[in-house]
Amino acid sequence: MVGEVLIVGAVRGLVSEGKRVAVIVESTTPDIIGLSISREGLLAMEKLGGGDREQCKPANPEEEIYMRGLSAYGEVMKPPPCFLAAIGLQIPVEAIDMDDELYTAAYCRYVSTIDMIRQGGRQKRLRRLAINSKSPREFVIKWDRVVNRLGGYRRLEMAREAWLAKGAARLASKYQRPLIVIEYERLAGTVRYMDRMDCQYRIIG
Repeated sequence: MVGEVLIVGAVRGLVSEGKRVAVIVESTTPDIIGLSISREGLLAMEKLGGGDREQCKPANPEEEIYMRGLSAYGEVMKPPPCFLAAIGLQIPVEAIDMDDELYTAAYCRYVSTIDMIRQGGRQKRLRRLAINSKSPREFVIKWDRVVNRLGGYRRLEMAREAWLAKGAARLASKYQRPLIVIEYERLAGTVRYMDRMDCQYRIIG
């Protein structure tokens, strides 16, 4: 029996998103939650437990700039509260993004040396970049267009979207009421791949 996938779009890093996701999960009572993070990322969040999450620093300059820009819309935190909220709710959680090995292989396949050099040279411009947006959702989508402007990085994210769609379909084949939480930047692309696979879904929240 194939279930309908409930899809929750979320803003990575915004504290208020954790509360919103928790409310949606509790109101829909899914029997599995899929997160658009890697298996290693999920294990790291589970190990974090009750530790001081505010001490988790941005992993690179781009993430630092992203979180600073996002802070205009509220308190920000790492790891992303939208994913942390799903852990510890007495509902099974599964990572549906590429694991580190697969992501590295995809990165090497799609991102050229020229792409990396050009991307590295853009960091100073990113620090001066002002993204005009009316909401955090609009901000993250515009930010994504900027940081993934180069062809190799766009193809890498498209590969992620295809993988996320397969992960959602896999959950739908095993569970009657799966729910996935996915960052808004990857939502539209993932849904397009799900349409091609005739995977039934409903976007909520």
